[in-house]
Amino acid sequence: MRTGQEEKNVSEQPDRPAQPEDRPEARPGGQPPAGPREGGRGTGWRALWLGGVALLTAFFFYPLGLVLGVAALVVGIKARRNARRTQSPAPGAVPGIVLGSLGLAFSLLSVSLTAFLWTELSGYQSCVSASNTTTDKQACREKYYPRIEEKLDLPAGSMDKYGDLL
Repeated sequence: MRTGQEEKNVSEQPDRPAQPEDRPEARPGGQPPAGPREGGRGTGWRALWLGGVALLTAFFFYPLGLVLGVAALVVGIKARRNARRTQSPAPGAVPGIVLGSLGLAFSLLSVSLTAFLWTELSGYQSCVSASNTTTDKQACREKYYPRIEEKLDLPAGSMDKYGDLL
């Protein structure tokens, strides 16, 4: 074990470069400190992209929005923790968490609404796919739209303005 004076003398010798064991954290000279240097920079932007895509896909393909929303939350929270630990910024992490949360919320709403209206929606889709004319499709709407309105406790005729949206 070296004393403080001996350590000072070893590192002050001009003809002998400091050895790794003489340096703090026992790193070889010229190498960066151990661990991530940039904090949560890369993962923060990744969370932002995942959150944005999760929000977009929540409206068009909600199972993917569900997965991407969870991924954005996980990546964003990890980026914030890592940035806090290394005391460095994590740009994009907080917006990624917010967008991921919104995408997750809309996807969960879509999944639960689909599960709640499963019999009506599947019956309507079967009816429309089997119909050959516009009159047949109108008959499907007249049969299933009132069922959906009743189940959602909507006023009668309120689904008519959505036409062929389902």
